[in-house]
Amino acid sequence: MSGLTINNLTFTGSAVAAEEWVLFAGLNVLYGASNTGKSFAVKTIDFMLGGTRPLPEIEEREAYDRAWLAVTLPRSAAVTFMRALAGGAFELYSGHFIAPVDSASEARQLSARHDPSNSDNVSQFLLEELQFGGKSIAVDANGRKRSLSFRDLARFCIVDETAIQSETSPVETGQYQLATAERSVFKLLLTGVDDSAIVPVMDRKSFKTATAAKLEVVDEMIASLADELSADYPNAEQLQEQSSLLEQTWGRVQRELQTAQNSIRELLSGKRRLADNITHTEQRLAEIEINLARFEQLEQVYRSDIERLEAIEEAGFLLSVGGDKVCPLCGAPPEAQHLAHGLSDIEAAHEAARAEIDKIRRQRLDLHSTVEELHSEGAAQALRREELEESLRSLEAELNELAPVADAAKRRVDEILSIRDKVRHGLGLLERQRSLQARRDELAALRPASKEEKPRLGVPANAAHDFAQTVSRVLTQWRFPGQRHVSFDETTYDVRIDGKPRRDNGKGVRAITHAAFKVALLIFCRERGLPHPGFLVLDTPLLTYRDPLHSIAGPLSADEQAIKSTSLKDYFFSQLSSLGDLGQIIVVENVDLPSNIAEIAHVETFTGDRTIGRVGLFSRRPSRATSVT
Repeated sequence: MSGLTINNLTFTGSAVAAEEWVLFAGLNVLYGASNTGKSFAVKTIDFMLGGTRPLPEIEEREAYDRAWLAVTLPRSAAVTFMRALAGGAFELYSGHFIAPVDSASEARQLSARHDPSNSDNVSQFLLEELQFGGKSIAVDANGRKRSLSFRDLARFCIVDETAIQSETSPVETGQYQLATAERSVFKLLLTGVDDSAIVPVMDRKSFKTATAAKLEVVDEMIASLADELSADYPNAEQLQEQSSLLEQTWGRVQRELQTAQNSIRELLSGKRRLADNITHTEQRLAEIEINLARFEQLEQVYRSDIERLEAIEEAGFLLSVGGDKVCPLCGAPPEAQHLAHGLSDIEAAHEAARAEIDKIRRQRLDLHSTVEELHSEGAAQALRREELEESLRSLEAELNELAPVADAAKRRVDEILSIRDKVRHGLGLLERQRSLQARRDELAALRPASKEEKPRLGVPANAAHDFAQTVSRVLTQWRFPGQRHVSFDETTYDVRIDGKPRRDNGKGVRAITHAAFKVALLIFCRERGLPHPGFLVLDTPLLTYRDPLHSIAGPLSADEQAIKSTSLKDYFFSQLSSLGDLGQIIVVENVDLPSNIAEIAHVETFTGDRTIGRVGLFSRRPSRATSVT
């Protein structure tokens, strides 16, 4: 069984012993006299599950400052909520405690305010535990939505003594502005389907207000555009024609500029080539000059060598004439010459000198030829340089002529672009004006959503019928008088029993049928595997069995008297006891209980008498154990 089970409700204070009410799975009955704290206990359960209504300022609670609610949940298992009786946030402990005596137990802070975007609040924590996380409900007939809160579910499982006898539907609180949301929650419980898929529409009043506001804004924008057009574009109707002419002119001038720029780029490229060629020519001329200078030095070497060799040749001749002279071969004076040179040696030296002279002269001829070629190339390179320089001067003259043309074309393009941009801006204003006017026409033509266009909210007919049959089954098991034919009234969101609206009965009958409604809802959800909080608290459902003389509810009506004369009370507790597998049920009563009640329910009795049993919720008894099992 998935759902919430309450295990213990405890009150603590610094100067008093803890007061606790232990509960169990299945049927629990809190029985006792008036003014013993029974209804206060019910209010405290609601308070400890996120209720915002302050607890009654009864005298008995003055010594206590905290309440502890130990519960068992489907996912977190055993946990304990702690909250100050003055209200505010919660502390959540793992495990069941009357007080967190275990220092290792760390409390988790939970806000009392519902926030679907944060799990650190008691509402979202419980919704996620009970399979209701992320659900949305419609809050008006137009499909406006909000997130589901646990407080939306609480009224379907915690019924105080005022609500149980009210003429209002068990689904509703009676506040008109909350009716749609309350009915949406009831539909969610019966079908398991929330309203997150609904697309909201605007109601007539909001539609008119919103449309009027939008029209006002659009009118202001249209007027502002008209003022700007009137000031800057007195002939706005001619803007389109001007734009066409400007586009043509801009295209022509752009082509002229492009042609001039292409010519300039070509001339600049040619200028770079000429400059490179001139540089290369000058480098070659410099090389020729260097080579000519070197060849001049080589010519001097050749000339010197020939002169030296001619001297050797002449010396050989002289030696052949007389030997009393200095030796032409070794340079020795006559007196130092110990060996006489032969005629053949002198002739050989003479021939060698002559051959070397011939060789050098041939090399000189080659050198003269090379020098002539260099002189010729130098002259040609010099002429080429002059021609290149002349071409460069001519090209620069062309550039000087083209530059003003390109500059003029660029200025013309810029002027046309400026004018074109202004014209285009004007055309943009006209387009915005037409668009806004079209938008205004659309807004003026809009109509609020019809009844057929609004989302279909509420419980499907088949689900409502099946639920009514479940209520009928519960009433039959309780032996409720009559035929117990139950139907669901889609107008009041209440049931009719044997054709009679539930609200048209006396207080006691309304109380017992309200209880049947809520019990049937638990059974309906469980039988279909639909999420339900899993517990039910009923405060004084058997009001019809009251003492008419001493009860503030007054005398019995005829229908109440008819029930009081039956054994419905016995079957009521017996049937609730059989629902232990479906959830926990807590009944708070002050009427006499069946004789076998202890066999079918866990009973806590508040006697109201300090000499007998437990006097009330706050009995001021000695301190008890601090852990709950």
